[in-house]
Amino acid sequence: MTEGRISVPGGKVWYRRTGSGGVPLLLVHGGPGYPSDPLSDAFTPLAQEREVIWYDQLGVGRSDPIDDISLLTVDRFLDELGAVCEGLGLERPHIYGHSWGAMLGLQYAAERAPEWTSLVCANGLASVPRFEREVRDLMAKLPGNVLDRTYGRELRGETDDPDYRKAQGEYLRACVLRTSAMSLDPELMSWTTFRTMIGHADYHVTGILKNWDIFGTLERIQVPTLVLGGEFDECVPAHLADIAARIPDSEHVTQPGAAHMGFLEQGPLREAYVGLVRDYLARVEARA
Repeated sequence: MTEGRISVPGGKVWYRRTGSGGVPLLLVHGGPGYPSDPLSDAFTPLAQEREVIWYDQLGVGRSDPIDDISLLTVDRFLDELGAVCEGLGLERPHIYGHSWGAMLGLQYAAERAPEWTSLVCANGLASVPRFEREVRDLMAKLPGNVLDRTYGRELRGETDDPDYRKAQGEYLRACVLRTSAMSLDPELMSWTTFRTMIGHADYHVTGILKNWDIFGTLERIQVPTLVLGGEFDECVPAHLADIAARIPDSEHVTQPGAAHMGFLEQGPLREAYVGLVRDYLARVEARA
């Protein structure tokens, strides 16, 4: 295992390399504003068969902070992904992107024609406006009037109500992480990044990503792509199916019982999630 820092536009990012041999797998974490830590435990076992690489995007985790919010653009994050691949000397890697990381992977593959061995679009969307509508539809169907207790309170300026956080937790347990809990060191997160890029929450995007939509460019992707989601995912199966339908060489898989973070679920769900990724990488390599 080795760790280091790579220069990218705006500063330096931290990375960790573990394992050896095989086609390397680069993990692009979700967020924006969260570090790579949630991916660590689930994907470390893959280092027994190939090199696995994590990095913290600029502004979070162990990477340099972002003091100038003009750096918080999609294009800069795309340039950062390219700089990481180049700086690590990765030739034809597998790219796994989760959620926001999958959004970056899709756009990079569509616009910059990289020579990747494969792309795993894990629980990632291709249209923020459509995604917002779909998530609010999901929330409206949850018991306990969750949509009004969250989104409604945001519109009314009532987010100081203690029940607002409770309702958000109910939504997260239904659509994001069902059988486990995620605990992150707040020192590794960046609320500035999250609020600048997202705004309030996934279901109420007021930031830079508000109008982000790349459905019209997906047909340009020439990288073999696995589009992976969960049965209860906030990024609903129909959204992911439409992504896969537009990518010439793609597969769409919905994991039963999982939500948005299958790699953090307990026991068999986590193992099944990682197994789906492992099997896809092996199948792509076998046909190369």
